Amino acid sequence: MWHRHLAGVIITGWKPVPQENGVAVSFLNLWALWIAAAVVPALLILYFLKLRRREELVPSTLLWKRAVQDLQVNAPFQRLRKNLLLFLQLLILALAIVALARPIVETTVADEERVVLLIDHSASMNTREGDQTRLDQAKEQAIRLVKTFNRRTSGWRSFFSLGGAEAKTQVMVIAFADRASIVSPFTTNTGDLVDLIERIEPTDGRTNLAEVLELAEAYMAPPTMTTDKTPISAETPSKLVLISDGRVADLDQLVLKSGTMEWRPIGDEHDNVGITSLWTLRNYERPEILNVLLTVRNFGPEPVSTDVRLYVDDTLAKAKRIELAAKMPPDEQEGGEAEKGNRDKGNAISMSFDLELNRAAVIKALLRRDDALPVDNTAYAVVPPPRKVRVLVVTERNMLLDAVLSGLPLREYPFIRPDQWEANAADKYEVEGQCTYDVVIIDKYQPQRLPAGNYLFLKATPIMDGFEVGEALKYHPLIWWDETHPVLRHVALEHVYVGESMTLKVPQQAEVLAEGPQGPVLVRYAHDGRHCVVLTFAIENSTWWTKQSFGIFMYNVIRYLGSGGAEVDRKPTQPGETLRIPIPAEADQVLLATPSGEKVALTPDTAGVAYFSGTERAGVYQVEEGVPGRDRFAVNLEDDSAGDGHWEGDIAPLAGVMTVDVHEITRIEAIKTATPEVWRWFIGVALALVLVEWWIYNRRVMI
Repeated sequence: MWHRHLAGVIITGWKPVPQENGVAVSFLNLWALWIAAAVVPALLILYFLKLRRREELVPSTLLWKRAVQDLQVNAPFQRLRKNLLLFLQLLILALAIVALARPIVETTVADEERVVLLIDHSASMNTREGDQTRLDQAKEQAIRLVKTFNRRTSGWRSFFSLGGAEAKTQVMVIAFADRASIVSPFTTNTGDLVDLIERIEPTDGRTNLAEVLELAEAYMAPPTMTTDKTPISAETPSKLVLISDGRVADLDQLVLKSGTMEWRPIGDEHDNVGITSLWTLRNYERPEILNVLLTVRNFGPEPVSTDVRLYVDDTLAKAKRIELAAKMPPDEQEGGEAEKGNRDKGNAISMSFDLELNRAAVIKALLRRDDALPVDNTAYAVVPPPRKVRVLVVTERNMLLDAVLSGLPLREYPFIRPDQWEANAADKYEVEGQCTYDVVIIDKYQPQRLPAGNYLFLKATPIMDGFEVGEALKYHPLIWWDETHPVLRHVALEHVYVGESMTLKVPQQAEVLAEGPQGPVLVRYAHDGRHCVVLTFAIENSTWWTKQSFGIFMYNVIRYLGSGGAEVDRKPTQPGETLRIPIPAEADQVLLATPSGEKVALTPDTAGVAYFSGTERAGVYQVEEGVPGRDRFAVNLEDDSAGDGHWEGDIAPLAGVMTVDVHEITRIEAIKTATPEVWRWFIGVALALVLVEWWIYNRRVMI
């Protein structure tokens, strides 16, 4: 005997031992067996009863042979002869009794009052598994699971749900990649969830489980009803069911605040080779020369050989054959950070291509290989036309800067006063929220206007959150600097002394490049389209201007900010990130063409800038009749600069145990069936047999 809680009622019945596939059959209405004990004998008795017949005199019994047979059949206590009608009637009665007992098929997921389905549709879920993708399999499993709960809908199909269990399980569905979206809030109309789940679209975004847990917990958090003594929960805790391949970057940092979680793993495929980075950089002295930097990584268990092709506006420009070793198995990847390079050695390769390109173009890198995840076989880069850097200097006057800039290969470097910068007469320095110069040097002046652009601050700070200036610090050396950063490459600072500098508090995301006795003296910070390098002291108030390293620094920082260095350092656009798109001044609306060919209308804000967050798929997004040179945007799947060791191209499903908040997550096996109550099938077969029995009775065949 067993006890089961279903739809708020305690039911006692028979339950066999579950099989290996996690499926068992049980009955909800065992009292139907008592009906069988009464009805089956009654049917048999009908075949034993002798009918009362009126006697008539007839000339011959030749034409009454069947009547004589009826008399023989109805003879009391006579052994029953082979009778097809009796067999069919007994079978129909048995099917009806089984249907009345309401057999159910139980799966590995127990009934819950509140269930949240978390469906992963990130890039790795686009991996092909046979003739399906992992997302197809995930949606299939989710639909089967949904169907095991409430068998009711709000539409016309509810007419056929007579006798079904009362709808008690509330189900919520959330789809997630880099962002989480609610497919359906809590509902008991689980039949309506099938169409909603089928509409979940694939994306190329990264997997962000932290956001989906926060969203789910916000809906799971039950309201409380306060009594006179103790607050009580108005809802029971929810169960979360994660349907994913387990390719999650931040599992060890997740916290499950309420409810419990189960995980249905998806996928078996491992074979994939992908492009994990694509950068472009124009030569400082010869801007018509474009350097393309490319990294390819093998995530599969076998060595591979493949072709790498480079296209310029869909025209083949370069090709190269590469050999990649297999990815090291997880059980051999033990070791500290010092061994990280050795673990990766061989299965990744970086290469460089030099192209002579004196125009704007779209660069496409392509791997000529058919693997399980095609999206990372292609990467794009939008390259602006070549040009020499234009530098603007905002200062009262600085002869040292004039002398250094005159020796650099610049297109121009005009000097203006701070009041001219603030006035921006005739939109000379700012148009549509964007600075018109490649680099702006702001010397000993606190600007009140800072459009998007690249800036070098000399004893000044940007008007951005997180920067705070403290007391002045006098007569000190520099005690540390990052020689590996492009700005300080080949820059010697050992004998530089500062007469007076600002003490500076910087944003947490800022990158400190050099430090003095009381904090940073050289900082790099990029935010909201503004890329800034901040120096806390004036050049003339130090010994630096007397040394050759100052000229090298100015060469590096202007090249870094204005001729491609900033582009190389800036994080590439990945799926799910927002595009900031300048709109022509005369346009009220523009059309953005996505990689799928869909066109989206964009309306600018008061600053003449439109924002587009629908970058779910990798590829090139192009603005029709946009600002020349700023009308195409490349979105790529991978980014080696993320530094978290997680790549969506590493499609190998998570093996072993998934752990969230130091708790092991229960794995559930594949759901084999989606029909908990199968009594309708028995009724259908019984009705079909009734028709057969009626036809046989009328034909009187084998009676």
